[in-house]
Amino acid sequence: MIKFLLLKSITFFAGCMSCFVMHTTFALPLVISAALTGLIGSFIPFPKLYQNHPYAAIYAGSFAGMCSTSLITSYWEVAIISIIGATLYTLTLNAFAGFGGRLGSVAFASVALYSLAKGLV
Repeated sequence: MIKFLLLKSITFFAGCMSCFVMHTTFALPLVISAALTGLIGSFIPFPKLYQNHPYAAIYAGSFAGMCSTSLITSYWEVAIISIIGATLYTLTLNAFAGFGGRLGSVAFASVALYSLAKGLV
């Protein structure tokens, strides 16, 4: 389980960071950045043991990386959002089976929880 969560955190971070960097550094539109992240991430080979979960985490991370630069100001914040998102994805793995929108919901919840925590501190 720890190995699975670590892989989820790394892939969520990769998706979030790549989408965020493409948008902020290269001035690509958000939707194009997320689509490119998902497309490039789909070519990364992962062991069959993990099924499609790493690819889903990359794409969910790209959704989280679509948030505004006024909300995320440093790469550390992206890392914190990635840890929250990977944890939420792992915890809700069996909870929303068969329902659409889980990846976007996980991305939204991770960014929302981070912003709430940031506002409280």
